[in-house]
Amino acid sequence: MKKINWLDHLINLLVVITGITIAYSLNNYNEAKKSKELQDTYIESMITDIDKDISELDSLILDGQQDTILFKRMLEAKTRPLSKDSISIAISRIASLASFYSRNITYESVKSSGKFELLSLKLRIDIIEFYHKGYEQIEEIESYYKMSFDNQIIPFLIEDAFSGNDGLSITKLASDKFRTILGVHMSYLIQKLGAYKEGKRLAIKLKEELEASK
Repeated sequence: MKKINWLDHLINLLVVITGITIAYSLNNYNEAKKSKELQDTYIESMITDIDKDISELDSLILDGQQDTILFKRMLEAKTRPLSKDSISIAISRIASLASFYSRNITYESVKSSGKFELLSLKLRIDIIEFYHKGYEQIEEIESYYKMSFDNQIIPFLIEDAFSGNDGLSITKLASDKFRTILGVHMSYLIQKLGAYKEGKRLAIKLKEELEASK
């Protein structure tokens, strides 16, 4: 009977097992590397979206601050009369109803791709919370601001300020009626500015969390 070399068989078995283990480990490493690269791509893209949001909010805040100055001047028109040119500029600014639009393309894309789980649970929760509630106040106050313009400012301008054949009436715009309407509208503007600033604060907070997770 031929003697079996068990040591040789054992060595061969160990070589096979070692080869399979190394191959499995390399595959896991490559998969983990791909997942990390994909995660970083999503995070970088989301940061880009948030940077655009912050830039737009900065622009809206600046415009709102300038509008506040114009509104105050119009409220003081009774004691400090404005020229027709100044009033025309102020009216055009009042009629400017710029709105904020969030860039959530990456967020929606990651959700629909089924790869959202690549991000940590806490980060996923914070991202969902941000995109569903972070800008909620902005949308709400912008709707009130527009309603104030549509239901109060426009009717006054049509029925009072531009009535007659003399065009824009400075006297009407200096009236207590318009000052009351404008005062309410300005209160919405101030609330809108506050919502923009809070939205920016939350956007910066999420951006910092995303950068820390890379």
